Amino acid sequence: MRFQFAALLSATVMFPSAAYAEWWEAKTDHFIVYSESSAADAKEFAEKMERVDISLRSLQNVDFSPIKSDSQRLTVFRTGDTRDIGRLAGSGSVAGFYIPRLGGSVSFTPAKNEKRGTGELLGARGRSSKTDLDPQSVMFHEYTHHFMFQHFSAAYPSWYVEGFAETAATMVLNDDGSFHLGNPPQYRSDALFGNYINVPVERLLASRNKPTGEDFYAYYSVGWLLNHYLTFEPSRKGQLKQYLRAINAGTAPAEAARAAFGDLDKLNRELIKYKSGRLPGVQVRPANYSPPQVTMRRLASDEEAVMDVVMRSKRGVDKKLAPDVARDAQQIAQRLPGSFAAQLALAEAELDWSDFDASRLPAAEAAVDRALAIKPDSIDAQIIKGRIHFERGRTDKAQMAAARTWFSKAFENDSDHPTPLYYNYLTYYYEGVTPPESAVIGLEKAYDMALFDPEVRLVLARQLLAEKKGPLARSILMPYAIAPHESKNAKKMRDVVDLIEANKVDEAYKKLSADMAEAERKRRSGDDS
Repeated sequence: MRFQFAALLSATVMFPSAAYAEWWEAKTDHFIVYSESSAADAKEFAEKMERVDISLRSLQNVDFSPIKSDSQRLTVFRTGDTRDIGRLAGSGSVAGFYIPRLGGSVSFTPAKNEKRGTGELLGARGRSSKTDLDPQSVMFHEYTHHFMFQHFSAAYPSWYVEGFAETAATMVLNDDGSFHLGNPPQYRSDALFGNYINVPVERLLASRNKPTGEDFYAYYSVGWLLNHYLTFEPSRKGQLKQYLRAINAGTAPAEAARAAFGDLDKLNRELIKYKSGRLPGVQVRPANYSPPQVTMRRLASDEEAVMDVVMRSKRGVDKKLAPDVARDAQQIAQRLPGSFAAQLALAEAELDWSDFDASRLPAAEAAVDRALAIKPDSIDAQIIKGRIHFERGRTDKAQMAAARTWFSKAFENDSDHPTPLYYNYLTYYYEGVTPPESAVIGLEKAYDMALFDPEVRLVLARQLLAEKKGPLARSILMPYAIAPHESKNAKKMRDVVDLIEANKVDEAYKKLSADMAEAERKRRSGDDS
């Protein structure tokens, strides 16, 4: 676990015992799916997600090359029903969620639909009516976020981030590899197809005030409608691209909107009229389409035994949750001393706990040493071993050299894994010495491989500010400065960007460094305020 501006939720999570007797791993070019289901069901889900990736690549003209490293595949945990996923999220009953993370972004989605009986797997859509927010739409929406920020390092306004993701959420995949784009999200029908739009377009496009709850909801509903209109209305062709380019060039939102779209009141009236008509769509057939290939593997019994701990660790823990997860991992590891999966899970859980209680580091090291004794070439174990030395290095700088040794081993085993590069750079920063050029280059490579990770973005921006490269730092911070789900933190990043734009690079560096240090302090102390 690393410092984060967003505090993790603190609700205690305990998954029920497995409702199915088996777990399957389904691996494709861009996904690793762990599914508590039948093999056929897991395979079908993985194929569907790979089809979404193919569709997005064809729409955005992105290279179709497969990912070389598992660390860059999205890992999807598929288990339980929406109530179970809600408990894991700490937010009631939800249909799924996604967490961008260096070296292993994760998503969680239900395998069952409690509305159809606790034992029934989700069908093609997984909903009981057209107006339900179904798990597939959530999964498609969240993966679109992952795809957008991984392949396009640009500053997107909040309404477009969510509006584009909602457009992809309702994508219809056809058996021949083609797909249909443009269907409205029926689960937002109340907001979309009422007699009025609650949030005027001008407020959505031009306001820089703190977003209200109504604004956040409008990002999804009005954002979808506006994106749909600007995409399919011939008279508006090219305006959306012009607007996004202006935003990225630093133009104020109001100025960019009016320059691209003209009279915003007129646009609002057109949008209201547009939604009452027949909404167009498009049928797309990707060039050179071939069906996704899926590699299936039944998890071993020890892997199944530790899956609950793995999911809770991957979801992320806070000061309250960390001891519970670690103690559950201890019980399994004691029962399965020769299991690599159990010892690795224990090492990760103990390392997470050590963020809040440094006395847990010896337990983490003992567990990872047992894991390495079983699999000496495990990249995951090597990274954990390096991170243990790194944590000790915060108070004993001599440990940083040992940490770099382990990160180097991990990098030699997988040069496309961003985590060893990222932590190698951090060893120099926390040691208080100037990072060598090779470490900075490694940080830049880690950023390129994990554009979706906000922590890497912040660290690279801080390094660029230290090098007096204000414009580059600004370009990296802008997507975070207008992030749709982080209003308080977006304000902090906006303040840093404002300093850069005022050519106060040293002040920007000091402010960003102070904000990051304060976020780290709060996280480790368990202070979520």
